[in-house]
Amino acid sequence: MIENNITIEEIADLLNKNDNLLFICHIRPDGDTLAGAYALKRALEKKGKKIIVTSADRVSSRLSFLCDDILYLPDEIPADFTPRLVVSIDVASVTMLGDCYKLLSLATSIKIDHHNGNENFADYNYTEEDSASCSEIIYDIIKQFTDFDDRICELLYAGISFDTGCFKHSNVTAKTHEKAAYLISKGVDSASVNQKLFGNKTQKEIEALKMAYNNIEFLQGGKMAVICITNEMRKMHELSEDDIADLAQIPIEIEGVLVGAIIKEKGDSPNNFKISMRSRQGINAGEICKKLNGGGHICAAGGLVFAQSKEEAVKKVFDAALSKLN
Repeated sequence: MIENNITIEEIADLLNKNDNLLFICHIRPDGDTLAGAYALKRALEKKGKKIIVTSADRVSSRLSFLCDDILYLPDEIPADFTPRLVVSIDVASVTMLGDCYKLLSLATSIKIDHHNGNENFADYNYTEEDSASCSEIIYDIIKQFTDFDDRICELLYAGISFDTGCFKHSNVTAKTHEKAAYLISKGVDSASVNQKLFGNKTQKEIEALKMAYNNIEFLQGGKMAVICITNEMRKMHELSEDDIADLAQIPIEIEGVLVGAIIKEKGDSPNNFKISMRSRQGINAGEICKKLNGGGHICAAGGLVFAQSKEEAVKKVFDAALSKLN
């Protein structure tokens, strides 16, 4: 059980008392970390504060509509910017900071997160495990000091919808729906937001889907389904990192599969394989991924393994999940 050493009200107070704030999104930034960071940025900018948002990785073209300003890589942050607070948003562990881990030492640090079984790495740590998205927590923080304008509402709705798979995941609560309903009541065009998040696939993304379906492996009598994509496979099909970004749900949507995993070799780091795992029927994907240098939710988690081959990567992921499948 994660123990918090700060409250929502105290986080809001610290944000209000300080200027020059640095917000860190996790590696391979997704819709929740981006939406939460830029919603909080906009809310504080209304109070005249300067905020920079950073991540160890560039944002994908699909999610760029969530960024109201530059998303800086850590080495691109202006030299004359001296933060008074460093705030990580939706970051479960130090490994999910990537190269941004070095920024924690620049000032007092705050971690705002919602993943279970994660680690406290900041000076102040707040984790709300019963929130289906980090954007739900950002919603509560912003409420402490300002009203929601149209853009804040859109960003918060996008973050909630993204991290719940458009409200499909088992961690969605009545509170999740209540917050989404309020944001829609304020004028959010939910259909448009969800189309941007989950629709509008490019031809290359369709090629990626075809490749993924052609490479599904079934293990443990069909209880586990795995798709492993190597750099060689990606290059063969002329696919970018963005093209293969939206595949995580495929294995778990197959009848009878209890644990599904997408394993992708990192383009900038050969032999390092990123895992996106989904599970159902009470199997804790977060616990499995803790064995794979990661973590996450009960039904959705991620990790990273080093392997010399596709086969070795698949075996490491299968071995980590095996005890949950028996």
